[in-house]
Amino acid sequence: MQGKSFSEERAKMKNRRALIEKAMTAVAACLVLAWLAACGGAQIATGPQAGGASKAKPEAIAAQGDTAESDKPKITWSYDPTGKRDPFQQPTPEEVTPPPKPLTTYNLDQMWIDGIIVGAGRDIAHILLPDGTDWFIKMGDELGVNRGRVKQILPDGIMVEEQYLDPVDPQKIRIVEKFLKMEPLSTNIPILR
Repeated sequence: MQGKSFSEERAKMKNRRALIEKAMTAVAACLVLAWLAACGGAQIATGPQAGGASKAKPEAIAAQGDTAESDKPKITWSYDPTGKRDPFQQPTPEEVTPPPKPLTTYNLDQMWIDGIIVGAGRDIAHILLPDGTDWFIKMGDELGVNRGRVKQILPDGIMVEEQYLDPVDPQKIRIVEKFLKMEPLSTNIPILR
């Protein structure tokens, strides 16, 4: 009985070895195919050709390589750092541009006044912007695309003073006062929170 089990174990071992060898051969074939795909199918000479093939002179091989490469377009790349700052130096304050303030990226008619607090010389208005952010505004803050200044905060709205260049006389600056009125709270307007 022991002899029979030993021969069965030996047969199983041979089967496992054969399976492992087949798997290793398949993996090696996949690696070779992947390598050839990475080379783009170019043939790489590794030594003298076997089987009595004709031996070409190195000059002839070099000439064949030159004609094959001259047909392909050559890709050249260059970089000109003229006029660009050194990336390893600290930028000067003139080179650093602050990001635009959200309050100056929207028109006045796109803003919605949510609430106003008036009293004790510290008047504040709460404004909602189209992007969903909210801001507290006080006197002197910049507001709107034309960078108007908040001139006055009233119980029912905000007075904004904007400066324009007069189209008739470019030397003259025209001052326009705009009034953002706070809309009364109704049941149709959703409260954003």
